[in-house]
Amino acid sequence: MTTTLLRRLSLVLLLPCLAVCLASADCYVTLLHFNDLHGYLQPVGKPEASVGGLARIATLVREVRGWNDAHGNDTLFFEAGDILQGTPLSMVFQGEPEVRCLNLMGLQAMCIGNHEFDFGQDNFHRLVALAKFPILSANIYVKDTGRRLAPPYILFTLRDGTRAAAFGLTSRDTAVETLPKNVVGLEFTDPVTEAQALLAELTPQAKFLIAISHIGYENDLLLAKANPELDVIVGAHSHTRLDAPTRVGKTLIVQAESYGKYLGQLDMFVSGGEVLRYRGFLRPIDQRISAAPDVERLVEEYASQLAVRLREPVGFATVDLDGERDHVRSAETNLGNLICDMFREYARAEICLLNAGGIRASLPTGPITVGDILKVMPFSNFLATKQVTGEQLWRTLERAAQVERPSGAFLQVSGLSLVIEGNTLREVKVGDQPLDRDRTYLLLSSEFLLAGGDGYAMLKEGAPPVSLGYADNAVVTQMWRERGTVSPKVEGRILIK
Repeated sequence: MTTTLLRRLSLVLLLPCLAVCLASADCYVTLLHFNDLHGYLQPVGKPEASVGGLARIATLVREVRGWNDAHGNDTLFFEAGDILQGTPLSMVFQGEPEVRCLNLMGLQAMCIGNHEFDFGQDNFHRLVALAKFPILSANIYVKDTGRRLAPPYILFTLRDGTRAAAFGLTSRDTAVETLPKNVVGLEFTDPVTEAQALLAELTPQAKFLIAISHIGYENDLLLAKANPELDVIVGAHSHTRLDAPTRVGKTLIVQAESYGKYLGQLDMFVSGGEVLRYRGFLRPIDQRISAAPDVERLVEEYASQLAVRLREPVGFATVDLDGERDHVRSAETNLGNLICDMFREYARAEICLLNAGGIRASLPTGPITVGDILKVMPFSNFLATKQVTGEQLWRTLERAAQVERPSGAFLQVSGLSLVIEGNTLREVKVGDQPLDRDRTYLLLSSEFLLAGGDGYAMLKEGAPPVSLGYADNAVVTQMWRERGTVSPKVEGRILIK
């Protein structure tokens, strides 16, 4: 039995309930949603086991919309923010292919995520103009005018005549989750408080109320408790996988992890704006789903242009940058220092640790291109911050000292220095002060390392990391453009006796 037939049978199973719903003048509504795409327009992984891809999502959206249209039911389709940043396609074309694909897919609305500002406000406004759908946020204000940066909400009517509203909320931490110059002149107010004020305005106008939220799952729980009149919260930012909706009072909270790996589906029977019954689930986006030809063709057009764009310069190196395998996996190198410094500066972290296996090439003196950076860091590992204790840091660096060099588990560093004697850690300083094992430090590293990769299980202890939603090569590209010319040195950060 084909996957398409299985999906159609799944929809047919709803017909008995649907008949009851329509007979009582209720309304059947399907809400489709995804979030935190981060530039993953194409499937990733081996062809026989690849996941994701906007062209596949488009196929499912069109199947559901077509079935609902044929039966007089509603289909809503929202994206909850952070469509940008994380792949070379997104980094080079700065969100243009994402928006054009979503136009083809008939997106109804999206929320502004924190990464929508990563290429600056001028680029943000360019994408808004390109979009054929509204990009919403109720809690971002322009300081000079006191007006909102974007439309706060949309109003629409369900097929049974019920008036509905959807509004956007953006993480208040956006002010510190992108480069300061990207959000200069903007104010991010408290989303929960802003929602309360906005709902006072919307409640007389609409009976069915949806928040498209880019504030994270824990804050969505607070949002639901503070605003019990909300029917649905479409969440994002925390990359949370909710296999079924979380219910707080009458409010349903949904979120579909990240990177286009799932399309969320929430089927609801709605009467007078009230959800009588529902079921919610995630639909895996995998190789069993055919690609929508028009969306796939558009993505391939950009992919074919990528080779040309990779030759674009981003800066200059006045010295050779040492990323040779045996060097970077055994000792401090100037390229390791440069990359770690860029990471730490971007995240405003006290310390950066980078497993040497993430650095794959050296660069010669001269102009540096986007393609050069992708040769050095080809994996697009995502970065994250984490509060760690001095004791955790000591054990982490102790593990780095013990590995047989050269090793991909050897660490390049920024913000600290260490002394290794043989394979024994003897001394660690943060800045010019001895490591305080009782203190807490803000660490920047890859999600891979913070998940215990390369044997660093101690980094899994404590609070979970906070993803930057930003790939390593994208950070280096952006920061290199900021710096222009670089001349990094070996500074004695790692002294091996």
